[in-house]
Amino acid sequence: MSDASGKAVVTVGKGDAAFDVVVSELTVAQMRQVIMSNPWPGDGASEEDLVHYQLDNYLFEDCRLCDLSVIAGLDKAKLSSLTASELRKILAKAKELNPDFFAAVGRMRAARASS
Repeated sequence: MSDASGKAVVTVGKGDAAFDVVVSELTVAQMRQVIMSNPWPGDGASEEDLVHYQLDNYLFEDCRLCDLSVIAGLDKAKLSSLTASELRKILAKAKELNPDFFAAVGRMRAARASS
């Protein structure tokens, strides 16, 4: 990531369990990476993998968990440990730092829905 990209810190958790998450402005290359990522676990996936896929895609209307993972540098285990309200805090900052990316994803979603 270039030094020119924006970053912000979001604190999640409470008390001794609180920690900081660095949310970043995506580069164009990272935007492409996020858009191209496909979390589909495959036809032979376990029930757990399928549930993870469903939550990844449908927990939030305008962002998959795998997208948030790239934007905030969180792995699957760390994402899984967060509550929806903590994830919304991170997502709000991600949207603030990446308005063009989220607008583009919204336009792509609308175009797919209308075809």
